[in-house]
Amino acid sequence: MTRNEWANNLVNDSHFLEVFAELKNIELSRIVNSDENDIQEREAAYSKLNAIQGVYNHIVSMADQKKINEKRWKIF
Repeated sequence: MTRNEWANNLVNDSHFLEVFAELKNIELSRIVNSDENDIQEREAAYSKLNAIQGVYNHIVSMADQKKINEKRWKIF
């Protein structure tokens, strides 16, 4: 199994998608429910949210790499 096949299986797995949605919701709720003056809490949650989204985006790009390679212009 190649990396993009592995990534494609993950992206199409409902449990995987649920886990990432749950992780995002946890961090969003930390931001929404933080005290008005608790800037550090919101910044920490925002940083984690960006990290979670970055990991997800990387896995999606790995899954899409095969499609990108197939559509790439063949010069030679």
